[in-house]
Amino acid sequence: MEVPVLLVEFEGVLADTALLRRDALAEAFAADGITLTADAWSAAAGRCTEHAVERIRAVLGVPTDHTAADLCRARAEKAFASRSATGLSLQPGAREALEALAGVARLALVTRAARREVEFVLDLAGMDGLFRPLIALEDVRPPKPDRAPYRAAMSKVARLFPGQTLRGLAIEDSVVGVRAARAAGLASVLVGDFPAHEAMEADAWIESLAELTPDRVRALTAHAAEDTR
Repeated sequence: MEVPVLLVEFEGVLADTALLRRDALAEAFAADGITLTADAWSAAAGRCTEHAVERIRAVLGVPTDHTAADLCRARAEKAFASRSATGLSLQPGAREALEALAGVARLALVTRAARREVEFVLDLAGMDGLFRPLIALEDVRPPKPDRAPYRAAMSKVARLFPGQTLRGLAIEDSVVGVRAARAAGLASVLVGDFPAHEAMEADAWIESLAELTPDRVRALTAHAAEDTR
């Protein structure tokens, strides 16, 4: 019998971070006299702060300057930490959904967020022991949306639960995350408000984690298993 492994992204799936990230980046770029446009912000979706800064600069046509980019990243991280210090909100129904899913699947967190950000929220929510393992930004290079963090997570789950046949299912909030999961040989679920042509890149699409039921996980895992035979 195959055991599902849910590899959950923290940002967007578990915690509501999008507006805080956007505002933190806007503040960081504004210090250099650069306006963060909607198109530039969209291009940064699903990326860690370092890579988001690089993508935004490229979209806006800002000349390459590694020192300036690094300073912008540091300002964005500081601004995000300041905004999130008052507490991040969990997505509606996320905790209850994960607690139900823990009865049928192994849960791992694989995220582009920094460990300190993730552990702070999980501790406040009383969810610090729910995920095994927790793969954060600092733990694997290159970070998401590369496939390496997903592969590292599946390897760790296999060591934690030897002898089990595991089937990974990535729970993502971005198309680049879905593509990374596919590159790692994983099925995926895209969470959030997406146009049809983007939602179709994942194996399933849901508006929120609350819609991911144990029965749906079983069905997705069985379907993924059939596709690999």
